[in-house]
Amino acid sequence: MSIGIPIALLLLAGSNSFYKRYVTAKGVEHGCADELKGNSDILLLDVRAYNISYKDPIEGAFELPIAYFIRSYEEIPDRPIHIVASDEMEKNMAVRLLRKKGKNIISYSLTEEDCGERTLAY
Repeated sequence: MSIGIPIALLLLAGSNSFYKRYVTAKGVEHGCADELKGNSDILLLDVRAYNISYKDPIEGAFELPIAYFIRSYEEIPDRPIHIVASDEMEKNMAVRLLRKKGKNIISYSLTEEDCGERTLAY
């Protein structure tokens, strides 16, 4: 019985990390960054790592990798945000961290997807 309690505590501690990364963040629309490039009301926020984003830059996007959120989130302009991430895990973490800081996340897109193919699928 005494072994079960520490194991249960480890599972609970690890599940929070699992939840933040892999459980889909609700209330965020799946969109296409290309459609928002001319819209100055919505901020394109590129949360990909610098070593990825510099190879495939997104015109007009504010670049701030997730690793820098804690110390630099105040630099993010106060506008509705469209997140550009490389995968679902990165998107989920960005949405949760930014919501915690009071930011308004309205949509997201993943760079691995082709907007035309995704839109046709629905």
